[in-house]
Formats: sequence, C-alpha cells, structure tokens
Amino acid sequence: MFKKSLLYLIASALMFLLLGGCANSPGASAGKIIPPALQHCPLEGKWEVIEELGNDVHKEEPTPQGRGSNVQFTVDAAFFGSHVWDKPSYKIKRVNVAQYLLTKYVSLSDAFLPDNQEVEVVTVSTATNFLGEFMKVDETRMISFVQNQVFLLQKVADKADSFLKTAKEKVDGELEESNKGKSGILLGLKIPSSNGFAYQTYWVAADQQSLHPLLEVQGIFFPRKSGFWELKDVTTKAQQIQPVVVDTMGILALERQLSNEGIAGENRDKINAEAQLEPAAKSIMYVGNDYMAFEVESNGRRDLRILPVDKLSAPEGIKISDLFGDKGLEVYRGTREQVVRDLRQQGITWIDGDDTGENIGLMRKNGHWYLVGRVNYQIGDKFTYEDFRLNIIPPSNLIIYDTLTLSWRNIKDRVPDAVDAYTSPNKDIALIRTKNKIYVFAISGEHLAGKPLTVLELPEGTTVIMAEWSTGSYVDSWEKAFLAYGAVEK
Repeated sequence: MFKKSLLYLIASALMFLLLGGCANSPGASAGKIIPPALQHCPLEGKWEVIEELGNDVHKEEPTPQGRGSNVQFTVDAAFFGSHVWDKPSYKIKRVNVAQYLLTKYVSLSDAFLPDNQEVEVVTVSTATNFLGEFMKVDETRMISFVQNQVFLLQKVADKADSFLKTAKEKVDGELEESNKGKSGILLGLKIPSSNGFAYQTYWVAADQQSLHPLLEVQGIFFPRKSGFWELKDVTTKAQQIQPVVVDTMGILALERQLSNEGIAGENRDKINAEAQLEPAAKSIMYVGNDYMAFEVESNGRRDLRILPVDKLSAPEGIKISDLFGDKGLEVYRGTREQVVRDLRQQGITWIDGDDTGENIGLMRKNGHWYLVGRVNYQIGDKFTYEDFRLNIIPPSNLIIYDTLTLSWRNIKDRVPDAVDAYTSPNKDIALIRTKNKIYVFAISGEHLAGKPLTVLELPEGTTVIMAEWSTGSYVDSWEKAFLAYGAVEK
C-alpha cells in the first residue's frame, strides 16, 4: 500500500512539472503577441549588382551601387552604398508581387518576376532609419529598392566577407565623427485658415553648421520605418484625412483610403450610422512615425484622440493603459479626479464621467512633448473642457526623440520671447520658436552661437505638430526624397 501511494505521489509530481513547463511565462500574457526573434539573417551572404532596373533608369546620376559592386548582409551588419550599417533590423513580409510593384511604380520584364504570385520582401532598417526593401525573386536573385535606385542582385556567396566585421568597426567610428557635422529636420506646421487649418512641411538642414537651402511643401511629409509617407488632402474633415505611402524613390505610391474594411457587418453599420449622424472634424496635434494625435470636434464637443497611423479610421483611440498598463490608468484617473473635484467646487454639475483613459493627447511646451488628458463639461448649453498634464514621460514608440540639449534658461537669455525649442541629436543646430518666428541657430557648447543662420516667419496662430530629425548620411537621403516628392526652395 505504501509503495502504491509513493508511486502515485511521484507520478503526480512529474505530471505537475510537465504541465508547469507548458505554462505561460510571466512576460507572455494571453493578450500579447510576441513575435519570434530572428536567429539568422534572411539576406545572409554576399550579393552582386547585375543591373539597374525600373522605368526611368538614372543614367545621368552616379550610383552608389554600380554594376559589379557588392551588397552584403549579416545579423550584425549590412554593407551597401559604401556604408556599413550597425545592428540592422530585418522584417519579413509576404506580398502579392503585382500589387507590390504597383506601389513602387516599377514595371519589370517577366525574366525578373518570380513564378509565384506571392513573394517574400525583407525590410532592412536601423533603430531610427529606413534603409531599403529587398524582394526575393528566387534563392539566388533579388531586387533591391534603396533610395532612388532599383537593382537586380545575384547571390555570389552564402557568407559575407570576413572584412565586414573589421570594416564595420572602422566605418562606425568614421560615421560617428561625420554624423556630428550633419543634421536635418522635417518640421510640420499647422496654420489656421478660412477652412479650418492648412498644413506645411519645412526641411531645415545644416552641414558643419552651414545651412542648406530651406525647402517647403504643402501637406505633411513624414518618415516611417517603411519609407516616407504623406497626409494627402489634409482638411478638418475626418473622412478626408488620408495617409499615403511615398516610396523610397520619392514617388507617390499607394493611397490607403479611410474605410471600414475588416470591421464586422453589425459594427460597420453602427459606425456608418454614427458617421452620418455626427460628422466630426479632426485637427492634427502631433505627427510621429507610428502615431498621430488629434482634437476631434463633434456636435460642439472637443475630445482628444491618439490613433495609429495605420488605423486613422478607427472609431476609438488608444487608451492610456495601452501605453502604460494599469499603472498608467491609475495615474490618469487620479489626476483626472482632482480636476473633477475642482470643477465641482466651482458649482459645475454636468461633467463627463469618462474614465477609460481614451481622452488623451499630446501638447508641446518648453522643448518637450507632454501627455495630457481632458475633462469635458457643460455650462448651460455650452460645451467646454479643461486639460490636465499627466506626470508620465511619453514612451519611445510614441515619440522617438525628445531631447533638449540646451538649458531653457540659456535659451530664454538669448531669445526672451521663446516659447519652444528643438535641438538636433548632434548638438550642432537649434530651432527656437517664438509666437510668430522660428530662429535657426548654430550651437556652440551649451549656448546658441552668434547670429541666427536664418529666420522663418510664421503666420499668426501657427503651431508645430511634427519634428523629425536625421543625422549623418541620412540628411542627404531625406533631402533627396523631399525634393523628389516636390519640395521647393523657400
């Protein structure tokens, strides 16, 4: 009897251990999808440029990757265009080949097309910059879409040259030094107009603190890891704000119409009905790589929303808990409750009871972006609101770079009426905004150097909604893409 009991206990313990090995780890909850980490480089090896492709081959321009030049990839580095990129990220997607090539405005002969309708495309990027896309034709051939060129590549070796590691260390040092001399910023502006708001993008760049020509374009042109995008036909009407992909050749590539595709029939009908009954107007407050912040006005009420760029048509914005979890929601509710108590002490009785953490946005002040919440309330028949600042630093997936390298006191000493400031990651140039001007200064040590390099006049009521920096070799790449898109000298 004792033996049987012992065997039963041992079997039970083994079963517990086996089941325990299948349990979720603390970091893998049911509500999160964790993609598998790539343990190998999907483009591993050495490739040779066979020829340049496309409808309009750039014969007049020298190409960084001419016929016979090499392109090489490893998990730790990528080599092309005479540069070695450290710690690249490789993302794989499967696409319909015909639709994909349409987005690139490229027509290829059948000899370069794969047999299958679906192909594998590998996107290569660094922590802050998009490098290019590579469409596999077969195991030994692929087509690259990098900056302004399209190339056919042939695989010549399964492994990259051993020099790549040494070259990476050498070039990294050279790039770090050269990066200090080049900076550029895409600056998005929102300008009051008779129809609501107009939007503009400026390009301000400097090499060794010598200013490039100032460039501008109507609308918002902004960088993402997948390339450059624009906001097309930007108006205050929610249904007319459309994100548009601009490929690395600077050509308009693909419109993503706001629609209800992918929404279940019952919910789609509900959304359509609401859209017909309550047409909303959106004013852009912030543009980032993957998220945008809006003020949404409907029936006299103004709410804040943060939406993914890929889902601007979503009926609901992201919540504070999506960014910070339960602790973020706790901070939001605590701060909001204090505002509500203050309003009640003023005799205000109709106060919106929302505490989901969705009524959030971003505001700019003294050189930084801040998360804010909003309490909507009513006095008589008039809707109004009060905003409150959340004591939480915006996460890096919302705002990539938000560093002010000069003290606010030093800035105010030099420009007393400054209301905002932007400093480059290289600490070489600064943009100082006043009520109706933007001054561009060189930076010397901890101070603004000399006289302004230039001054931009701003129409009354203009606000800055985007500030995206590039450094080093990316400055030229961004400038070329902006010019190819249609930017003109100011």
